[in-house]
Amino acid sequence: MGNGMPIVPPIGAPLRVRVVGDTSENSYKSRVADLDDEFLYADVPVHQGTGREMDVHVDTTWVIEYAASENDVYQYCSRVLGLSYIPTPAVRLVHPLRGSDLVRIQRREYFRVSLDAQVKLTCLRTGESYVAQAIDISGGGLAVHTRDPVDIEYRDRVHVDVTLPHTGYRLQAPCQVVRVEAEGTGRTLSMQFVDIPERVRDQVVRYTFMRQRALRRRIDS
Repeated sequence: MGNGMPIVPPIGAPLRVRVVGDTSENSYKSRVADLDDEFLYADVPVHQGTGREMDVHVDTTWVIEYAASENDVYQYCSRVLGLSYIPTPAVRLVHPLRGSDLVRIQRREYFRVSLDAQVKLTCLRTGESYVAQAIDISGGGLAVHTRDPVDIEYRDRVHVDVTLPHTGYRLQAPCQVVRVEAEGTGRTLSMQFVDIPERVRDQVVRYTFMRQRALRRRIDS
């Protein structure tokens, strides 16, 4: 990024789209079909859950989110300007750098991918260790579920030890608990990495990108 300028998404980059004013919070996925100096052309979005194509209406406004690199996620708004055929139908939108409201999202700085693995948690306050089931992971942290109540509280520091499937990378990292939710007798813990070396975070980010690509291939095939 060097000069701090936002980065434009490459052709083929995934987009996440929401229609402004859609109270159901429906999220759609799309891809950058093409770009020129004025416009961004997006594949007709499909619903994240059902896979159905969106009914595209000219003059509605979309919130568009994309990852410009492994760590930089951007969001901006664009009116739907029309359909173009290049050669398949693509939705013509304002170019991200032509809009006035392009922002870098700190909140979801990293994409989450689901994670099926056992995690060993050690609470630094008590010294107790527990085994939990991972739910998801991102470059920012991970969420786990325990079957039984555990003596881990909001803001506790926890050491996690988990081997990432498919790569065999053993992740050992300090975390801070940012949310605790009771579910039946168990607990769901959301944790953020704290003070982890960048090379360790890079391994996690690389893993999430690899999983995303694998999932995307499965969706595309």
